[in-house]
Amino acid sequence: MQLKRFYLFPAALLLMACSILEYRNSFAQDGKKGMGTEVLNPYEKVDWGTFEYIHSFSHQHGNRPPAYTVSPETFWNMGYRHLPFSNYYPSSPAPLPEDFRKKHPDALWAPNAEQHSSQGIGHFNVIDSYFSTGYGEAAKTSYRRNRISPVEYEFTGLNSHDPEKPWLSIYWLELIIGGGEGATLSMTVDGALEASPSTYELKDSGVIKNRKIPAKRTNIYVRAESDRVRVRFEFNPEEIEDLRFSIKQGVYRPWEDAFRAALDGTREDRSGKPVEGLRFPDGGGITLNHTAAPVASVLEKLNFDPRVLGIEIWNQHEGFGPKGTLGFYKLWDEVLKTGTRCFGFFVKDHFIYERGRNVLLLPPSRGLSVQERERNAAKAYRNGVFYGLMGALAVDEKGQKINPYDYSDFRFTKISLKKDKTGMLESLEVSVDGADKVKRPNVQIRFVTDKGVSLVENKSDVSYKLTKNGEGGIVEKYVRVEAYAYPSTHLQGKPLTAEEFTKMNVMEICRIHDFLGGGYQGIYKYDRDNPAPVPIVDMIFSQPIMFR
Repeated sequence: MQLKRFYLFPAALLLMACSILEYRNSFAQDGKKGMGTEVLNPYEKVDWGTFEYIHSFSHQHGNRPPAYTVSPETFWNMGYRHLPFSNYYPSSPAPLPEDFRKKHPDALWAPNAEQHSSQGIGHFNVIDSYFSTGYGEAAKTSYRRNRISPVEYEFTGLNSHDPEKPWLSIYWLELIIGGGEGATLSMTVDGALEASPSTYELKDSGVIKNRKIPAKRTNIYVRAESDRVRVRFEFNPEEIEDLRFSIKQGVYRPWEDAFRAALDGTREDRSGKPVEGLRFPDGGGITLNHTAAPVASVLEKLNFDPRVLGIEIWNQHEGFGPKGTLGFYKLWDEVLKTGTRCFGFFVKDHFIYERGRNVLLLPPSRGLSVQERERNAAKAYRNGVFYGLMGALAVDEKGQKINPYDYSDFRFTKISLKKDKTGMLESLEVSVDGADKVKRPNVQIRFVTDKGVSLVENKSDVSYKLTKNGEGGIVEKYVRVEAYAYPSTHLQGKPLTAEEFTKMNVMEICRIHDFLGGGYQGIYKYDRDNPAPVPIVDMIFSQPIMFR
């Protein structure tokens, strides 16, 4: 399948500028002008009776052509209809296979990749961008079988050093060496010199010749001086039990430059048109992945460009925060308290059969081309017209996880601001539906503001009365909504009351279960001795509605 790039002609540039201006001025859509209330409501234009619920992911590994780790069919069977896979080594878009497209002509895609090793930031995704970086090749050796020294291998197609774009020539050699205590091998590298990934300068002479390296996992950064890099290892086969090695690449440039390249494109083709930026000027953007950065650092990234969309609130690797904390979840509210728009993303990352989805709300698809629908999906991400879903895991009679895993029809059916007779904002109306009436008959809706949890109702249709100041403006800086569908029992028959449920925070709720699963799951990697629970609660999270 050939990728079609959408270059930024002057008209497109104007459209992009207008889109950004529209966003910057979007805090003026409700309420009375001059009365102290400006509103950013992502759901303002949603027709809840006709819009379609499209399951998507903003950060999901699992398929990289030509050898797919997991077939896109697996995700299709799990209910996903928008499939913007993101991978690295290299970090570049992974198109859907042509045979899959033919079988599922309604499948939606977007260019997407996870970027890493940028200066001043952790990992980030760029939804609907052709931004590509990196190189990834694992040496095709069979040392485990042959156990012969020396081992030589040549990597080809690398970028040789260019002083004007030095980051393009920075790579890292990843070595996995198995052996007993004190075992070492000798490594020589031709065609590359050891260098700093941040300054691009050589370390001492940079020459790597007959260097002794202990048996362990090691990364060595190099600067390619040629498009070919040859490595040679010499060792005692009786001491070295395993040898695997690869060359990989990341961004290796200041995050500001990386963001500009990802959003607008910086490389140029022969005609002089920029490439690798966003596919549509009014859609897509950057997500900050599993970040535990200070609030000030996150604000710096979000305020850099309105197309920097938000942060991951749930990542299956670490749940709502590192080591079982609520770090990501709390960071979301800390950012929102500053008045900065920040959308929340819910992802599985490398985990496939676990929890975390983004559910896009898209206009009716009838009569639209796939490209038009993909543009609508990109716009939904840009404007926050989606919500996060963490579905209960489906299991068989033996408690084993089964298809469609975390799929759920539990959904918001209304998130709407209501005005009084004078046209002033009065309340936020929310309703939910789609819960499994047998397995999860109970529903709870929570309204979270800059003051914390401001209202909890155990019903599926709720009105939250907004707080007014003396001028009729809204006191809340933001309101976001969480809703849960949960069973009447847990722990194999123990009653689960509304009172008990209300006392729980989101991390505790996500762990409610009837039994424990076997083996290791990513969210509990800090506690490998305890098996993870099999979740039985559906959880959905709206984007914030903000007031200024």
